[in-house]
Amino acid sequence: MIRIKFRSKLVLLATIPIVIAQLVTLLAVMRTVEVDVRARADESLTAGVTIISEYLKSRSEQLHTSVEVLSADFGLKQAAATGDAVTVRSALLNHGGRIGAHMALALDNDGNVIASTFDGFAEQSNEAKRLVAEVDEQGVATTAVIAGTTYQVFLEPLKAPVRIGWVVLGFRIDDPLVKQLSELTGLDVAVITRTVDATTVLASTGNAVGIDPVTAQALVDDSLLTRQFKFIDGDDVVTVLLQRSLQEAMLPYVDARRGLIFFGVLLVAIVAIVGTLFSTTISRPLSTLAVASQRLAAGHYDDNIRVQAGDEFDELAQTFNAMSSAISDRERRIMHQALHDRVTNLPNRYKTAQHLGACIDEAARDSDDIAVVSVRLIGMAQIASTLGHQASDTLIRLAAKQLRDNLPGDVFLGHFGANEFCLITTGHDTDAAHSFVETITTILSSGIHLDEVDVQLQASIGISAFPAHGDDADELLRFASIARTDAEEHKEPVRVYEIGREDEFVRRLRVVNDLKKAIDDGEVSVWFQPKLQLPDGTVHGTEALVRWHHPELGFLPPDEFIPAAEQAGTLMYLTRYVLAKAIKQVRVLADAGYDLQASVNLSVKDLTDEYLPYHVMQLLSEHDVAPERLTLEVTESSIMEDVARSVMVLDILRDIGVRISIDDFGTGHSSLGQLRNLPLHELKIDKCFVQSLADDARNEPIVRTTIELARDLGLEVVAEGVEDESTLRRLSELGCHQAQGYFISKPIPFPDLVKWLDQFEPAAYTERRGIERAFSA
Repeated sequence: MIRIKFRSKLVLLATIPIVIAQLVTLLAVMRTVEVDVRARADESLTAGVTIISEYLKSRSEQLHTSVEVLSADFGLKQAAATGDAVTVRSALLNHGGRIGAHMALALDNDGNVIASTFDGFAEQSNEAKRLVAEVDEQGVATTAVIAGTTYQVFLEPLKAPVRIGWVVLGFRIDDPLVKQLSELTGLDVAVITRTVDATTVLASTGNAVGIDPVTAQALVDDSLLTRQFKFIDGDDVVTVLLQRSLQEAMLPYVDARRGLIFFGVLLVAIVAIVGTLFSTTISRPLSTLAVASQRLAAGHYDDNIRVQAGDEFDELAQTFNAMSSAISDRERRIMHQALHDRVTNLPNRYKTAQHLGACIDEAARDSDDIAVVSVRLIGMAQIASTLGHQASDTLIRLAAKQLRDNLPGDVFLGHFGANEFCLITTGHDTDAAHSFVETITTILSSGIHLDEVDVQLQASIGISAFPAHGDDADELLRFASIARTDAEEHKEPVRVYEIGREDEFVRRLRVVNDLKKAIDDGEVSVWFQPKLQLPDGTVHGTEALVRWHHPELGFLPPDEFIPAAEQAGTLMYLTRYVLAKAIKQVRVLADAGYDLQASVNLSVKDLTDEYLPYHVMQLLSEHDVAPERLTLEVTESSIMEDVARSVMVLDILRDIGVRISIDDFGTGHSSLGQLRNLPLHELKIDKCFVQSLADDARNEPIVRTTIELARDLGLEVVAEGVEDESTLRRLSELGCHQAQGYFISKPIPFPDLVKWLDQFEPAAYTERRGIERAFSA
């Protein structure tokens, strides 16, 4: 696209209307002149037709009279009657010469030539016979081609007193005649003949145009005006053409047209010059503003402009300067906000990464160490829910101020997200950073006064260092966050980044992201581990255990993906998937003749899901499974997260008829009083006590006490982790109701479970005395 400058646009704005006006005027004048010239030319043609018609009519009458006089000559009649050809020819020559005839004939009644002014015409008398055959007793004026020449001929009968023959006089239609007609009218004249076969030009003036001399086609040029009429009335053979050239008619106006064009060009040139000067005056301030705008776009905000135009451009310049100043202030604020946290006004992650990158470059030159410390305040969610988010922001702001006021001046302090700080200190390696961390902990735990409440803050801290852990700023910040997350997961106040932990975090993130799709795609499966009834050794039920074979990562143990799924909030989706599979397989086993129970583990999130009982009830109804055939296992720690809501959900499940089991009993933090208030049906002794029951005598009192406690509370006891027959026998002797473990069977896919059940032969365990494995996987 062509770019036109504003100055050029102004010039065009001034000149284009003038050019258009001049063109319109010139075209209008020339059109008017052309119409007038055409009208006048048309009138001249009309007048020329009238003049020539009258002239030819008068000439015909004169010539006809001369023929009548010749036909009345007595000597001619006598000579013609006697057949004296010599005398007749002499009379024709004399009389024809007096009136200027170009041809004279004497014919008998049949058209035979008696005498002629043409030598040898007697042998070519066909034209004469045609003339005689077409006329009556009266004379006639017509045209005829005689000896290759076209004539205007007059026939008059010779009577003595009856008709004895004919006298014919002819006058050539030639260039002298046409020239005479042209001189009478001032027009170009042409005479043509038309026959069935061809059209021929007889004569024309030298200036006649628009007629092909071969084809005699007229009117081929629009610049010619033409009129045509018959040379003789009643004769369609010979036609007269009158022509008028419009170009010749326009010649008197050529000078006037040139004058108009010259005047128009001069006027446009004057307007263009004046417009150029005027546009320069207007565009100069705009050019100044344009240059200033370009500098403003490039980030130069301090260049004020001055325009001394004494008009609106002065106001525009002042407005521009004010806008430039406002943009400068706003950009400084925006840049500050883009690089600093809104709550604490501390550098954000991007600014911190910039600073850390500069520190790394300097430390690399000086062979110095840098410690990156990631600090997350603990318990901020509870504070926000108790005192409100505004109070939480205020607390974060006060914590940032307390850190800033008490840390050494060379320590860089940044703030990420809601409750995460980052400290960068040069000259500290990971060992020295530990003492620095003690300073941070002391500052935060010293207390912050908020709304008449003295809040002592606790933090989880992670450390990474340059060059020990890397030389990239973003990586070191990420490594410090990973170390802090490890500290939180292991309930430790501080941790140093371990090389390779990033790969584990990436793996965990991938596991979390792939889990839901894996369930939908059938990568996640449900396996079952049989549970025996003691002491008779019959199969009592199974525990549904989830297994995941990742297409790229391979087999993933539940201990890896279940905590990750719980952290990501997708564990409830997994639980519902396992519930659906387990209940469906209970129905399949029942149809096959195995009336067994199925146990499914619940997570913390499941226990706070008020819709879980309705979902379970819907699955049981859908597969026609009795509620008591389903056991839901929960841990002590998961109940303690939200005791009130967990107990409410468990009460609803118990009311439905579902059995409730407390898993890993003995490893949690619940009290016996709290245990008494839970809607339980069974206790499940943790495998850490069962596996070493035969080897470690200290575990037997714990197991015995647990069994006795369960019996007193009216609960059944399940022992997991049974690895050998002696352990199974001792559990039976102690009064344990059920057992599961690798000695009985490993967790197996459902098709293998059906085969296992088909091959299984129950036996009362108290009657066995061998030490071999009683049941195979």
